[in-house]
Amino acid sequence: MANIKGLYSALSDDVLAEISNNGDDNAFNELVIRYLGRIRTIARKYSAQGYEQNDFVQEGLLALMRACRTFDDQGGSSFGSYVSLLVERRFISIIRGSQSQKAVPDSALVRIDGMEEELTDVVRSPEEQLMEKEQLRQVLHRLRTVLSAREYEVLMLFASGLSYSKISNKLNISEKSVDNALQRARRKVGVQEVS
Repeated sequence: MANIKGLYSALSDDVLAEISNNGDDNAFNELVIRYLGRIRTIARKYSAQGYEQNDFVQEGLLALMRACRTFDDQGGSSFGSYVSLLVERRFISIIRGSQSQKAVPDSALVRIDGMEEELTDVVRSPEEQLMEKEQLRQVLHRLRTVLSAREYEVLMLFASGLSYSKISNKLNISEKSVDNALQRARRKVGVQEVS
């Protein structure tokens, strides 16, 4: 098992994203270990009523899943830049969604400029790595607790990059059932985090 972990840690982010997109959970777990610190740093820049920083971190991990699914290395940007962009966009969407008005005033967005240096990858101590693994475990446990078995299975397959049709074929259900399960999962995760 240690050899497998060593193999994943030697791979580039781009390669891990591609492998994760093909359904390899270990590749995604390695990306979580690499990007959890960055997601936390970005999360500290935002706030929204009804959301704690841990909620933003969990949303950031969902953005990381989406990055694995949608990253195109032909686009010219690095995977790390792409992850940061998706995480920031997701946080801004959360803030906009938490407002009762249609337009979000600039005062609702909290952003601290000049934090680019903190976004660069740094060597993490064993304690930080352990905390990141524990946080990933908590996120996955929370998803398993909040979602039905079908919703969780569909969400994990979708996050790993499978299309609706591939998920439909794999689980022997209709594409509409896949869409419904994903929509329910999104609502449940959203409702759970605000409460």
